Amino acid sequence: MHRTVRIVIAAAFVLVPAAAHAQASITGTVKDSSGAVLPGVTVEAASPALIEKTRTVVTDGTGQYRIENLRPGTYSVSFVLAGFSTVRREGVELAGAFVASINAEMRVGALAETLTVTGETPIVDVQSTTRQKVLDHAVIDAIPAGRGPQQLAVLIPGVSAAGSIGFNGMGAQDVGGAGGDQNVNLSAHGGRAADQRITQNGMTVGPVFRPNTDMTYSPNLGATQEVTIDISGVSAEATEGGVRINLVPREGGNTFHGTTYAGFANESMAGNNFTDDLRARGLGTPNTIKRVVDFNPGFGGPIKKDKLWFYTSARIQIADNWVGGMFFDPNGNDPNFWDNARSLDTTRRVSDDAVWKLWDARLTWQADAKNKIAGSFAKERQCKCPSFISATMSPGIDNRWGRPHHFLTADWTSPLTNRVLLEAGLFEQSNHWGWFPFDGTNPSLIGFLEQSTNTGYKIRFQGFADHWQKDLRYRFALSYVTGAHAVKVGFSNATGSADTLLYWGAGAQSPQMIYRLNNGVPNQLTLYATPYHDLWRQPAEVGVFAQDKWTMRQLTLSGGVRFDYLETEFPAQTLGPAQFVPTRHIDIPKTAALGWKDVTPRLGAAYDLFGDGKTAIKVALNKYVLGDKGGGATGATIADPVTNLAQSTVRNWTDSNRNFVPDCDLTNPVANGECQAMDNPNFGKNILSTRYDPAILRGWGARPFNWEFSVGAQRQIVPRVSMDIGYFRRWYGNFTTTDNRALSPADYDAFSVTAPSDSRLPSGGGYAIGGLHNVKADRFSVPADNLVTRAGAFGRQIEHWNGVDVSVNARPAQGVLLQGGVSTGRTSTDNCELLTKLPELITTATSATPESYCHVDTASLTQVKALSSYTIPRVDVQVSGAFQSVAGPQVAANFNVPSAVVAQSLGRPPSGGASNIQVNLVRPGGTYGERMNQLDLRVGKVIRVARTRSVLSVDVYNALNSSAVLVESNAYAIFRRPQTILLSRFAKISWQFDF
Repeated sequence: MHRTVRIVIAAAFVLVPAAAHAQASITGTVKDSSGAVLPGVTVEAASPALIEKTRTVVTDGTGQYRIENLRPGTYSVSFVLAGFSTVRREGVELAGAFVASINAEMRVGALAETLTVTGETPIVDVQSTTRQKVLDHAVIDAIPAGRGPQQLAVLIPGVSAAGSIGFNGMGAQDVGGAGGDQNVNLSAHGGRAADQRITQNGMTVGPVFRPNTDMTYSPNLGATQEVTIDISGVSAEATEGGVRINLVPREGGNTFHGTTYAGFANESMAGNNFTDDLRARGLGTPNTIKRVVDFNPGFGGPIKKDKLWFYTSARIQIADNWVGGMFFDPNGNDPNFWDNARSLDTTRRVSDDAVWKLWDARLTWQADAKNKIAGSFAKERQCKCPSFISATMSPGIDNRWGRPHHFLTADWTSPLTNRVLLEAGLFEQSNHWGWFPFDGTNPSLIGFLEQSTNTGYKIRFQGFADHWQKDLRYRFALSYVTGAHAVKVGFSNATGSADTLLYWGAGAQSPQMIYRLNNGVPNQLTLYATPYHDLWRQPAEVGVFAQDKWTMRQLTLSGGVRFDYLETEFPAQTLGPAQFVPTRHIDIPKTAALGWKDVTPRLGAAYDLFGDGKTAIKVALNKYVLGDKGGGATGATIADPVTNLAQSTVRNWTDSNRNFVPDCDLTNPVANGECQAMDNPNFGKNILSTRYDPAILRGWGARPFNWEFSVGAQRQIVPRVSMDIGYFRRWYGNFTTTDNRALSPADYDAFSVTAPSDSRLPSGGGYAIGGLHNVKADRFSVPADNLVTRAGAFGRQIEHWNGVDVSVNARPAQGVLLQGGVSTGRTSTDNCELLTKLPELITTATSATPESYCHVDTASLTQVKALSSYTIPRVDVQVSGAFQSVAGPQVAANFNVPSAVVAQSLGRPPSGGASNIQVNLVRPGGTYGERMNQLDLRVGKVIRVARTRSVLSVDVYNALNSSAVLVESNAYAIFRRPQTILLSRFAKISWQFDF
């Protein structure tokens, strides 16, 4: 296969270079005064945004023209033909991948005669079916919001913050940039968070190992010209169909210019939204800001006019936040103290603190009339130290990034003729980062999870990781463009590697285990076969596409097809002895993993309903493959010969003498002393606990996918004001499931429980919950023989999303901006047929999920989003605002049912000596917490001196001082206890300076 990939790559270099992103275009039809089309007209687009100054094409036989790959900016368009007067259209504003339709009528006359035509820039794209929002600095600098691309993108109707890594303990909802760069994953219209991509000039900047997150680079808006966000109808130039955020870098210019943003807030500028209701529900202290700082200067200009430009920018960002629901643990570093939950010092708050330091530089060189070359270089260091402290995590970690880190991109464009355009791009980075215990952590410390509240103490119970990552991506593109016809063919590839060292405790010599306590009493422990390295490589991620667009009168048809080949592997390595596996010696050979080959179609049509460029009907049908490769913060998952060994095992434990020491031989897999048998007796052995069906790992059409259908209409209501209405449906295929072949449905006993009477539960509780399963006692310690295979082998499985968006985009006058709308939709999932054959999917040694939860139709979840800005004439005062209203958190109630209660229905105690079985009492998708309504406001004074413009602003975030609960406890012992709330109202002072 390697030889095949090399041949494909070599052919692509010669034959089909490819693009991975699209920029703006100007298109239209040129006619004479009688209405006849005019072929051979020279059409020139000129703008200060172009280092080459102008781009020129010629109309085709149908009188149509198209100028592709234009940077954001303001353009003038000239039409020249011998025997006719020259026509010039001024003030055409371009952004993102917008296709501006500029038609011209030419009259007989001398070339020296120039007719200048004025008119509004088109705001309805009547040719493209991609749903895209563009945020330029007129928006970025005016709107009260955090200065991160995801923090801006969530203001778009239909876009949701699907989750975040949670460094700051506040979750995914940002308020005024207080969370800094939270590594938020976005989704839209039922899409997967793992399909999000953040790109710079079309090149993904996330690590190859886990590309849905920008963890290795914190985007610098001071070095960014504009942000484009695609949420639907992604073209064949991209693999996945998730939210795509593209950062278009600034490129200097023929005049020196610069910008500086500075913002500051601290706890003295914050209000109080800690209500009596929150206290009554058990929140000990609210999360609030501690300090927010953002300093972001940039400067650029000519090194040599029209030849060589530069732009450089730096950013320092600080985000310190007091954690809600958690206090300082004075005994957190004492290995012999275990009453931590009741011994917190409630007079001392704890905080998650973070700092980002970033420097960017970019050069743009017009080598000659046909070749433009640009390159960017960035270095960044981050320290989120401490981080991950939350209402359910006492100890936290030090999260360090960029030790070292560098980031390099390069771009080349060449308009060989007025019809042929070549492009190429390169991205390379290397980064060392990790999650580390605090300096000075006691090496004998053992972390534990308090089961009743699902809260961790002493040391992070999810363990630690030390990562090295390297990435290389490159792409090429060839476009052939006439007036009515545009063809693009392309190629891209990505390679990379990851090395992850995993361990528990304070280091390799610390106890490689964690405890579980219930109300302070030990009942379980987990052993780990750490430390070990997990190695991963991606030799190839090849994409080859062809895309065609035809415009015939008022109809534009677009069709594309994409071939993707993804190859991953695991290098050879040796696993040596570790604390609980003292005799381990496992030689793991180089192992092939993924070898996915897929062909996906992309289809779309746009119809200019009245032929005036003001109303477009659009329909699109696209197939995408999913972007999840199995990369995670703690190593790989899919077909990994290391992590798919039994690297951990659970033992139920009765601490009879309450000395918090498991008095047993932990290396003996059978029950002895205070310890029950290991739940997986293959712990530490060279026996795979999980195998993968080769049919899902390699070959044609094996990769999980989704289809997206959309239909809608966009209409210009009045000049510079448009409305967009769309229906969207997304459905998934190629589901996989895990079959433990060592067990069958006959190896499980069914039982039921009764929910407690509780007014907080649906219908007041007291209802029976059946369809629960527990493995038979004599089958508990049977070694797992898991096979990950096609779900379709066991029955039908579905997941689909249906919804509607309505949005408005208005810039009716200079200094006036209004965008917003409503999005609503629901998700349906069903795997009932699988569960009748695979009860292990809903059963573990300590939990059981009701079989009736196999079919879920969520409630229709509605969002309302809006942003606006207005500059008051004469006094030059800018007022702006942003509003979000989204559904609250989904409610769950995980009840630890005592073993004696389970035994009443099961007819025996739970297997493995489990002291309780956890059951969710609330059906998924049916109950949600209170809505989150967030209103942010800004008032700024514009000060103009000579060629400079400053805005001194006061922002008020969460102006309504809402105390909406963002995260609440799912543990029934503290059911619905708030854990994270919306930050209280606070003011931030900011200064924007441009010259």
